[in-house]
Amino acid sequence: MRLFKAILLLMLVASIIPTVMVGWLSVSHTRELLVRDAQELAQERVKQLRLKLEDVLSGPVQAVVGLTNTPFFAKAPAEQQALIASVLTQRRDVLAITAFSAQKERLPGLQAFAVHELPPSAVGEHEARARALLEGLNGLRYGEVAPQVQGAPVMTLAISVGEPVKGYIAADVSLAGLQEMLQQERVGSNGFFYVADRHGRVVAGGAGLSPGTDVSQRGPVSHLLEQVAHSPDAEHFHVGNFGQGTDATVSAYNLVQDLGWTIFSEQPVVQAYRQVKVMEDRILLGVGGAMLVAVVLAYIFSRNLTRPLKNFTAKALELANGNFGAEVSLPQKNELGELAQTFNYMSKQLMAYDMENRRLYESLEQGYLETIVALANSIDSKDAYTRGHSQRVGDVAVEIGKELSLPERQLKQLQYGGILHDIGKIGIAESILCKQSRLTDAEMDIMREHPGIGDSIIGAVSFLTGVRACVRNHHERWDGTGYPDKLKGEDIPMLARIVACADTFDACTSTRPYQKAMPLEQAVQILDKLSGAQLDPAVVEALRRVLQKKGVRLEGHRQPVKLAS
Repeated sequence: MRLFKAILLLMLVASIIPTVMVGWLSVSHTRELLVRDAQELAQERVKQLRLKLEDVLSGPVQAVVGLTNTPFFAKAPAEQQALIASVLTQRRDVLAITAFSAQKERLPGLQAFAVHELPPSAVGEHEARARALLEGLNGLRYGEVAPQVQGAPVMTLAISVGEPVKGYIAADVSLAGLQEMLQQERVGSNGFFYVADRHGRVVAGGAGLSPGTDVSQRGPVSHLLEQVAHSPDAEHFHVGNFGQGTDATVSAYNLVQDLGWTIFSEQPVVQAYRQVKVMEDRILLGVGGAMLVAVVLAYIFSRNLTRPLKNFTAKALELANGNFGAEVSLPQKNELGELAQTFNYMSKQLMAYDMENRRLYESLEQGYLETIVALANSIDSKDAYTRGHSQRVGDVAVEIGKELSLPERQLKQLQYGGILHDIGKIGIAESILCKQSRLTDAEMDIMREHPGIGDSIIGAVSFLTGVRACVRNHHERWDGTGYPDKLKGEDIPMLARIVACADTFDACTSTRPYQKAMPLEQAVQILDKLSGAQLDPAVVEALRRVLQKKGVRLEGHRQPVKLAS
């Protein structure tokens, strides 16, 4: 029961923590993308509104500028009056036109208004706004906006005529069309646009913002005025969050440099980032569902893994009590099923050996070796990715030994050593030995005990004394950082150095859960990199010569594979 709880807890930790991390990263990354999209949308809306504003103003401004494209001051007064009248007739948004001499004096008879009956004060205000623009004028200049003239905001503009200057033409342009456009433009359900001048006063706007209203303390307007104060000639464009709490808005602005106006959009943060909230709710729901599935699957997996172990324990106790031939009934076609078959085979073999009563010492020696080899093969059979590994290591080790001209006795020891080098893994827990993911530090420490366990397994077999170094020291490194004895260089027994090289080579050319089998050339490159650090350079060079001369049998190949010379 304790093992079941441990495996269940391990499975839950291994599945839930990554799920939570993926969910958190998804929320964080997607939130950033959606916020950026919302801000880019606000930018695009302001850009589009600027085009509409320029389109609204281009008609009346071009009509006034068109007067300067004719020899206006060279015409007779009657013709001049006719030109002015035609502009006022064609453009209802042009409210007044006044012509001035080069000395900035109003020319008699060349002042006209769209409304015929105006109080003298209105006429004087128009002329005053016009005269304010004439000083030093050479080209087109826009004046300040008058909030209410004839019921709508009015912009005054003036333009010089001729080069050198022969006179000036000034006009009042109604911004009623701009005001109407901004009232109709919406940002979502409750966002709005407005236009403010360089002093932070509303030129025109929606959401009840009347022309002339001081909005300099609003977040985006205040930010703009600060930016203009630092760099007045720059083309300012910005989008961001302004305000706190329920008053927070996503705002964008774009400065229209020629007019000295700025177009602003404001939308409550809650509405602008609504998709962010929807996305977060969906991801949290998905993470919750994934966690629930992980709990169920972890429970099922843990139960299926630990339940057969109880059967193994009971049958192992029967074997310990001398009941040879006891079998484990496990029909599963997986590693546990293969282990059960191996267990049953071992049990039958023990029964057969017990019946023979160990008649001859040679039979005892051979039978004992076959049993241990069967145990070694059972390690490989637990994982389809390592099946045949021990046999291939033994074969490659023998070929290296032949290349190094070792005697026949040592070649036989290499064969046994290659087959038995991982025999100690029989003492490693299944949960660690067959784990498909990276081992923890604690699990790796347990795994590193298998050379010592293997040494203990074969230590009592006298005829395997020469093989013990292969089993115990095949994980020692040439640079002295290996285990379990931290041997270095030639202090490592030669047979162990050869098995280590063969083991590394087969690991590179075999398919594992964490890597695909490497091509032969790539595997040799890996061995070259490990030469002098992990492996004996002389052994690596001997293996290279073997591969060039006659090759070796690789996983999935029936015939030996050779390395190109």
